Amino acid sequence: MAVVEAKNPSSLKVKLDLGMVDGKTKVRSKTFSNLKHDANAQDVYDVAESLMALQEYEVLETIKIDNTTLA
Repeated sequence: MAVVEAKNPSSLKVKLDLGMVDGKTKVRSKTFSNLKHDANAQDVYDVAESLMALQEYEVLETIKIDNTTLA
């Protein structure tokens, strides 16, 4: 039986560097849900860059999380 894929909304996750605490880098994540599953990666990255320009902390990583249901 062939697998059927259903694309679900994606998410954007950005990890921020809050600095050193007790010798370890403290990281905070911000997640933005319900992105269009077919959103262009460059567009998602550009939006993340714009949003993070408003943040106080340095961005460590920008992640687009795609979500697919298999049946």
